[in-house]
Amino acid sequence: MSRGYTSPRIKNLQFAIYLGVGLALAILSILFLIWSVGYMERAYVGTSLISALIGFTLLSASLYVLRLSAYVYAVEKGESHEK
Repeated sequence: MSRGYTSPRIKNLQFAIYLGVGLALAILSILFLIWSVGYMERAYVGTSLISALIGFTLLSASLYVLRLSAYVYAVEKGESHEK
């Protein structure tokens, strides 16, 4: 498969998908971290630690996806200036 012309509409869609997934993961990570604090308050230590682990993992994934969306946006803008 060769890397030829990709329409701007497809690139905008890729950017929107990456941005949406990144924000959804960030929201989920915040929810898990808040739930972790709630579990710790009720003395559910194991559940709290697992929730915190899931929250930090989702936060890491969201930051990676948001960085990827910024890269796609920068490549898209760079190609539009070249034309």
